[in-house]
Amino acid sequence: MTTRDVSARSPKALCAPAPAAPPAPPAPAGAALADAGAPAHLLQVIEGERAGADAVQDHRTKAVGFTGSTRGGRHLFDLAAARPDPIPFYGGLGSTNPVVVTPAGWAERGEEIATGFAGSCTLGSGQFCTQPGVVFVPDADAFLAALPPLSAGPMLNERIGTAYTDALAARDGVEVARRVPGVEGQPDVVLLRTTADAVRNDPALITTEVFGPASLVVAYRSPEEVEEALAEFEGTLTGTVQAAGADDEAGLRMLDLLARYAGRVIWNQWPTGVTVSDAQQHGGPWPASTAPTTTSVGTAAIRRFRRPVAFQNVPGTALPPELRDRAPRI
Repeated sequence: MTTRDVSARSPKALCAPAPAAPPAPPAPAGAALADAGAPAHLLQVIEGERAGADAVQDHRTKAVGFTGSTRGGRHLFDLAAARPDPIPFYGGLGSTNPVVVTPAGWAERGEEIATGFAGSCTLGSGQFCTQPGVVFVPDADAFLAALPPLSAGPMLNERIGTAYTDALAARDGVEVARRVPGVEGQPDVVLLRTTADAVRNDPALITTEVFGPASLVVAYRSPEEVEEALAEFEGTLTGTVQAAGADDEAGLRMLDLLARYAGRVIWNQWPTGVTVSDAQQHGGPWPASTAPTTTSVGTAAIRRFRRPVAFQNVPGTALPPELRDRAPRI
């Protein structure tokens, strides 16, 4: 018995819903695909929410990849599942990407950690889905004092900016530790502050995503408080440990805990660096994604759109060319 993938060999079209913003000019990617011999109209852009929903329900659509909000993604996921012929929906949705700074890590690398966090938090105006939205620190005062100046930048469009400010306004039980005014009407960079005790009483503080340049600094008194807080997490794309050396027992324990909830666990680096590689995993348990066994970044991402077919007792001459005995092995 031999197998072959059929889905990737005969693509029909890749449709991308455009954000709620003025239409962009045709992307150079389209011309590059055509130059490479790709089928005409392989890459297309759909304008508007209604058109995107219609595309999910269209009988010609056989699989959907999505990156966006939990609310919007769940709506499209339900539409895909409610079809007469349900199709795979690979959604990347909400993620707060927790960071745990251990006491030993802070004592040994405090300035480095503060600088790295500032850059990761505000990279792309905080609009990376791997932006560190929650950071647990043993000394919140020292952490905030060590941060370099934060820079504010533009949001992708007005709708995302409005959603960001609305989400911040809905945050109760926290205090504003630092605010950097946005430029030319753009939203502010905001660092919020709370304690592990407050998280114990209201776990939503650390599980609700605020998409944009905002993070919640959570002060803790013992590693046990962090462990209790991490148990409240659902799924997340990333989990980061900022520790001392490889013998930092608290860091190793946090790494093990984060692996239960995160698709990618990180040691002494930052989550906003998403390398496209064979080993990359960009996904996680709900609500980080709807299909935690797949990745949307890296060479394995194409597997979401492949369907294996087995050929049993089929004469060699009838097999697809790539499965014949003399076919080159890839």
